[in-house]
Amino acid sequence: MNILLVITKGEVGGAQMLVRDLAFALKEKGHNVTVASGGGDYLKDEMEDKEICFLRLKFLKRTHNPLNGVFFIFEIRKLINNMNFDVVHFHSSNALFGAIGAKLSRTKPKTVFTLHGLSLLDKNYAAPRWIKICYLWLFKFLLVYIDHPVFISRLNYAEAVKLGLRVKGEIVPNGINQGGILFLGKQEARGELQKLTGADLSGKYIIGSIGRLAYPKNYEFIINLLSQIIYIKKDCLLFLIGDGPEKPKYRGMIQRHRLENRIILAGEIKNAARLLKAFDLFVLPSHYEGLSITLIEALAAGTPILASRVGGTPELLESTPEQMFEPNNAGDFIEKFRSLFAVQNLSEKNIAQSKKYGIDAVVNNYLQVYSG
Repeated sequence: MNILLVITKGEVGGAQMLVRDLAFALKEKGHNVTVASGGGDYLKDEMEDKEICFLRLKFLKRTHNPLNGVFFIFEIRKLINNMNFDVVHFHSSNALFGAIGAKLSRTKPKTVFTLHGLSLLDKNYAAPRWIKICYLWLFKFLLVYIDHPVFISRLNYAEAVKLGLRVKGEIVPNGINQGGILFLGKQEARGELQKLTGADLSGKYIIGSIGRLAYPKNYEFIINLLSQIIYIKKDCLLFLIGDGPEKPKYRGMIQRHRLENRIILAGEIKNAARLLKAFDLFVLPSHYEGLSITLIEALAAGTPILASRVGGTPELLESTPEQMFEPNNAGDFIEKFRSLFAVQNLSEKNIAQSKKYGIDAVVNNYLQVYSG
């Protein structure tokens, strides 16, 4: 098959990592794969390393400007007419406008859209009701042009049905390339993290997270809570690996709380998952999630976790519910943090749970969708 994978941003992120691994695996199975995105060089570099065609889309951007979406419709229509794809698989809401272009093209390829979360429609997303209603009706309209909507968690699918988005859809949980991540050992990972950031990590209890510094990840929650955590763990440091629009806000919060020596905004680090064993605790305080790739990676590393009970997270942590807290509930987080130290064989349980989420199953499921 000739397959086009489309995502809005080509920067480091969970959906981008899935696109990367999906592209690699599809190529290995003999399919002709092209990856296209707007800004960001992460996917471009990854595709070039594997000699997979990568295309930059001028009008694919994170924007609420509908005119930009119109330009993108014609951009992707032209691309499809030139390259004759069998399947066009969209991975982000802004990219969804491209489904119209696909159906207006000469070849009218099969269209697939993976909802990596409900975004603005999620019940935990803080937005005025009228904006959510407009967004809902836009989504309903655009999904008319999608042959196969795909959901990555049972909860997101159930919520979509409640919203009236689409009654019929596939559920294909995310997965990772289990053999593709070469986790550094704890001391080696700490040494690498110390070299990259200049922080003194000797004898420290390290809480860390990997993710985009943006509204969905809700890192202000853990920043505001760190003083209470330090009361329990006096040698605690917090590492946030990633970049994004909330970075200036977080810097201001850190200064106001006088936590400059306790919180390190490490910036974007390539292949950051290899450093997960450096963390004594991985945190994911998200407002909402689909099915977090980084959380699966933390499970595979055997790192203890505290994540907010949102989206597909309860599915990932169903065997260890003690690793979840109610979203934005500081009291519940602290209670779970205290009790986590007593949980037996947590590392082994996490590694075992991660085995359920391999990229091979993801690829086989998507190939069934593409062929259906």
